Amino acid sequence: MIKNEKEVIIDLLQKEGLKIIQRTDYFNFSLDSLLVAEFLTLTKNIKKIVDLGTGNGSIPLFLSKRTKAKIIGLEIQEVSADLAKRNIEINNLENQIEIINDDMKNWKKYLAPGSQDAVITNPPFFKVTENKELLNDLNQLSLARHEIAINLDDLIKSAANLLKDKNGYFAMVHRPDRLIDIIETMRKYSIEPKRLRFCHSKEGKNAKMILIEGIKNGSSGGLIVYPPLYAHNEKGEYSKEVLEMFKG
Repeated sequence: MIKNEKEVIIDLLQKEGLKIIQRTDYFNFSLDSLLVAEFLTLTKNIKKIVDLGTGNGSIPLFLSKRTKAKIIGLEIQEVSADLAKRNIEINNLENQIEIINDDMKNWKKYLAPGSQDAVITNPPFFKVTENKELLNDLNQLSLARHEIAINLDDLIKSAANLLKDKNGYFAMVHRPDRLIDIIETMRKYSIEPKRLRFCHSKEGKNAKMILIEGIKNGSSGGLIVYPPLYAHNEKGEYSKEVLEMFKG
């Protein structure tokens, strides 16, 4: 399955035998993808899920160990979408996961409004500034990390339009400094924030990421803030909680 000298195949989970093909010159699987895949609420009524900006397909792969729901990943970059498709194939998940190579803003070409039970995303975190030196040299990494192809407003608007009107779940991993913007934008598009968790590299450090989930047309108020998640222990090793996630 290796097609390029920059590609490697690694084990994604310790027990479940998932494998993933990655390229060293493209945005790779990170802990963020595992955390948000574990954070998404999954009930027996969740039958259809969309991952906006799926990259090489790590979030759908993780979700496949938690649910039998149909999962669609939208990815704008051709190389990343190709990796995602091949990752689905090597894990024999073609009957559950579909990858679409297109701009997520073009979702109406493939999906009906209000058709999805859940939308999940690990989006670009950084706003594009006038200082172009702050952008990565590689265009593919810039698209993955900066709001070039899509911004926060367009992303959440797309998620809201995809979700069914009642009990449609939206989950996202993002940076703490964007929290106010995220909550305001979710409410702008009628997604009521319901669950929030701050993620820290280790105890005593400021939060590096947030996990947030909302419900389309959910009742106002009732936000639950969970205990902090620590990714590493004092030795710099993965924490017990994170290791349990990797075990499946």
